[in-house]
Amino acid sequence: MAASLIADNDVGMANADVWVVDLRAEVDWLPPTPAEAERAARFVNDTLRRRYLRSHAALRAILGTYTAAPLEFAEGEHGKPYLAADRDLRFNLSHSEELALMAVSREAEIGVDVERFRPLPECMAIAERFFPPGEAAALADVPAAGREVEFFRRWTRIEAKLKARGIGLYGAGAELDGDWSVVTVDVGVDYAASVAANCQELLVSRKPFPPWQTSVSRFPVP
Repeated sequence: MAASLIADNDVGMANADVWVVDLRAEVDWLPPTPAEAERAARFVNDTLRRRYLRSHAALRAILGTYTAAPLEFAEGEHGKPYLAADRDLRFNLSHSEELALMAVSREAEIGVDVERFRPLPECMAIAERFFPPGEAAALADVPAAGREVEFFRRWTRIEAKLKARGIGLYGAGAELDGDWSVVTVDVGVDYAASVAANCQELLVSRKPFPPWQTSVSRFPVP
């Protein structure tokens, strides 16, 4: 029997903004903080460094539109960041290739995940290890031709909930108690993306970043 993690902070309805960030955009990205620069220096190539720095620059730019508090980050037990001076502002970041998503809410703990579709022959073995048993069984019922795509769709839904709880893969395979609302985010045909909150109903507003970017729903893959 799968372990069960008790959810807290159940709410009825919550609102969330999901920002879709084009990491290739040539804009005036905020300069990195010392902590970001130190971490980026440990990446193995310039592409990974650029994606990391731009996604975190976008996160700080976006959060600055929601709060006047200092953007000084702290971390929960399993590494989920929060603003030390404004803990009611919940947020989460995910990125894959040249696309990043930021989810923001003041009404519920929030999690977001995005994955680019790619060949993954071992998807069933991964699901059996990391999915709740019911999800793994449902994936096994999917015809082989569509199983990899369905794996990523289910993975983002599961991971978004775990990130909302602040446990990430520490909770892999567990069933989460409580009310959960998971919404699929349209980021084009090459990606799967989901946002989740510990609530009965989640209303999501999708926003582009930079704000003048209007074509992210057809995000091209180089």
